[in-house]
Amino acid sequence: MKYPSVFKQIQTKYAARELLRREIIGKANDAIGRSKRAIFALHREDAKGAQELLDGAQSLFVECERLFKRVPDLSEEGSYRAALEEYAEACLFSGYLKNGSLGAIEDRVMDPLVYLAGLADATGEIVRYTVRQVTLGKTKEVAHARETVEMVIEYMLSLDGTGYLRTKFDQAKGNLKRLEDISYDLS
Repeated sequence: MKYPSVFKQIQTKYAARELLRREIIGKANDAIGRSKRAIFALHREDAKGAQELLDGAQSLFVECERLFKRVPDLSEEGSYRAALEEYAEACLFSGYLKNGSLGAIEDRVMDPLVYLAGLADATGEIVRYTVRQVTLGKTKEVAHARETVEMVIEYMLSLDGTGYLRTKFDQAKGNLKRLEDISYDLS
């Protein structure tokens, strides 16, 4: 059967798009890995190593953004969005450790859905950090962590999130519960 010539044009465009998509997925997966390793480095108190990993993730995002110029809708690719969320989580956790607070981070992850998912996930890292501090005898960390996570919960509650963000919010509430349990045990 002979296909119309437009079919060949569509096939060529589709194949080129899929090639770029696979390249973006590869870079995004690498960025996720670097962001996760940056979080682990932060837990080991290796801020320099964490920053190097975050810089590497940032470079991968720049490469992806160059590819988006050829196929703009690939910026909504799920693996890329997941990489941004993990990166946002790492940046927020890093900021918490440096400044004792959560706030603005790099522009590329200030999209509300990305930021909020990263914020909710960062509460889990704050809990893990606090547990480690308690085991080292630094119990003063608990009150500050609890206040911070309570503030995140209160803020997210005001947004009345649904769907995916509701799931993230519920996870953050579970993190607050863990901090409350730690506070109770210490008292």
